[in-house]
Formats: sequence, C-alpha cells, structure tokens
Amino acid sequence: MTTLTPAVPRIRSSQRIPFLRLCAVELRKQLDTRAGLWLLVSIAVISAGFIALNLFTAESEFVTWTNLTGAASTGQLLLLPLIGVMAATSEWSARTALTTFVLEPRRTRVNAAKIASASSLGVAMMVVTLGASALANLIGIVWLGGDGSWALDGGVVAGTALALVLLVIQGVAFGLAFLSTPIAIVAYLGLPTVWTVLTLTVESLGEPAQWLDTSVTFTTLMTGEMAADDWPKLLVSVLIWVGIPLAFGLWRTARREP
Repeated sequence: MTTLTPAVPRIRSSQRIPFLRLCAVELRKQLDTRAGLWLLVSIAVISAGFIALNLFTAESEFVTWTNLTGAASTGQLLLLPLIGVMAATSEWSARTALTTFVLEPRRTRVNAAKIASASSLGVAMMVVTLGASALANLIGIVWLGGDGSWALDGGVVAGTALALVLLVIQGVAFGLAFLSTPIAIVAYLGLPTVWTVLTLTVESLGEPAQWLDTSVTFTTLMTGEMAADDWPKLLVSVLIWVGIPLAFGLWRTARREP
C-alpha cells in the first residue's frame, strides 16, 4: 500500500520593503515624537532669532540674502544633529527595536534609512532657511534700508548644506555607537569640544588640528573657499569623527539583541 505524502506548500519569502518606504517611516519617527517636534520648534525659533538679530543690528551693507542665510544656519548646525542622535537611539530607548527588526531584519538597511531620512531633513531645513532668509532680505530692503543684495554665494550655501548633512550623519553615528540618548548627546557635544579646546591650548596640536578638528575643516567648508589641500583635510576629519563611530555603531547594532 502506498502512503501519499501531502504536498507541502512553498513559503514565499516576504517581499523586500522598499527603501524609500523605510526612509519615510524613519522620517515620521523623527517628526512624530514630542522630543523631535520640540527640537524642530526650538531650531525654528533660534533660526528666526538669528535672522532678526542680523536684520536689526548689522550694518546695512551686511543685510544680504547670503548673510541672513548664514545667520539662520547657526542654530541648525548646533541643534539639528541631535535629531540624528535621537533617530539612532529611539529603537533602543523606546524599546521598538524588536518590532522594527522583525519587519525588516536587515539592520544595516534600517540604519541606512535613518541616515538618509535625517540627511534629507537637514536638506529640507536648508531649503526652508533660504526661503525665510529671502523674506527677511525683502523686509530689510523695504523697511530697514538694507543692502538687499540678492547675489547668493553658491559656495557658501553648498558648503553650509554639506556641513549640515555631515553633522547630522555624525549625530546618527554617535547615537548608533552609544545607543543611549543622553550619553550620545553628551558625547557628541563634549568630545569634539574637548578636542578643540586642547588644540587651542596645546601648541603642538595646532598642526594636527588642521586635519583632525571638524570645527576647523567645516568652518573652511562653509566659507565656500575650499582650496585643493583643504579637501583631504576635510576627508580625514570626517573619517575620524563620522566614519569611525558610524562603523562601530553599525557593527554594534548588527550584533545587539533587541
């Protein structure tokens, strides 16, 4: 007698979640939390304050679209990277890692989506800054007798936008490396500051600082006057302060239990 073995249906592997959908989900996580929302509000208020300060206190010849944009970017350069920190630590601090990594087991892909969404948020903030600065420049022309120059320095804007994106990625990198929001924020704000202070107080560190201090290389980048020998210095400083913590964070999150 022949025993019939029932056919076992083949289980189809789940379709890969589109990367753009992952980015949209990660961006929503960054904007939907109370901390993220208030941080963005704080950035908007501080940026508006810097615009107003430049508009009402600067000499008329300095009230230009480029200068107003640079003034507004100051608060973003300081605070927007904290969005990156919270984007990286949210899975572990809010205990959503299990859900996230069940839906998308490829953790590096999730982390890449965090980087992409946080970077896109930085670019979007830069675009909004350009619009707000243009409005402020118009106010300066009509009511305050400002110079009102509409000559936008492309090098300054592109350098500032690139510096902002790199700082946001650095925030994500520190978040992934420490996986704790307060520790990552303290490390992100404290370690580069300590290194900068050391380079200013220890004379022998002055030359290495040209290669290892992002406050030096990013400042040069944001002036829009990068020389040929400035690009290697920028690359080295980014590898030290962004690449190393990012690589360690990707390695750590790939092996940590949710």
